[in-house]
Amino acid sequence: MKLPRHFALYRESPRAFSTRQNVTRALLLLIAGLLSACQAGEPPSPEAAGAPADGGITAEYVAALPAGQSRPAVQQLANEAIAAVTEACNEDADIDWDACVSTRMLVAFDRYGFLASHCRDKPDHKSLRDCVQFGRSGVDWVLALGENPDADFDWSNPEQSHMQALTRLNDTLTRRCAGKREEPGNSCFTGLSAELLRLGEEVAERCAARATLDERGACIMDAHDAGMYRAALRMLASW
Repeated sequence: MKLPRHFALYRESPRAFSTRQNVTRALLLLIAGLLSACQAGEPPSPEAAGAPADGGITAEYVAALPAGQSRPAVQQLANEAIAAVTEACNEDADIDWDACVSTRMLVAFDRYGFLASHCRDKPDHKSLRDCVQFGRSGVDWVLALGENPDADFDWSNPEQSHMQALTRLNDTLTRRCAGKREEPGNSCFTGLSAELLRLGEEVAERCAARATLDERGACIMDAHDAGMYRAALRMLASW
């Protein structure tokens, strides 16, 4: 059993972030491409997934959607988070927009405080964004393993350390679920993933109901990402 690869917040192109227009385009277009690539085929539009009655997309809501609709809902939530990151920086024409966006990304995605400790003093904005990009989900993988992100994550190389932590998590899931039931409604992989990632019983039950292991794994990752973006929106709203 393999844990689906997590799709990062964005991936910087060689000339991205050199101007306000390039940063916006990179954030909005690249995040959309990465998120929609998580499922094969042509996914429905975000509108096809609908929206919860209160307008807030949550991990539980995403997990309850049909397999083809959860990723577009996460993409919709991601776009809301990126808009919240950039809007305040657009209000002042004299501001260093690149620095503003980088700082707001750091604040938005620093759910546990580790990013401020390890990313804030990076030598340039690109290094800071890379640290946030890979460190945010990397912290989740490390915590899921019961490890310490301060000591067990190499912040000098966050991309590599992110993948190493994900591999360790995948190995842990594979080892602990070896020989156990793996079927719709009774999935060791889904239940243990939700437990280790602290997604809750409701997410575990809804994701376990999907027909295939790949769909159940994608559901866990979609629920994780929805929680990540929802937390970022809450952080920005209170800043």
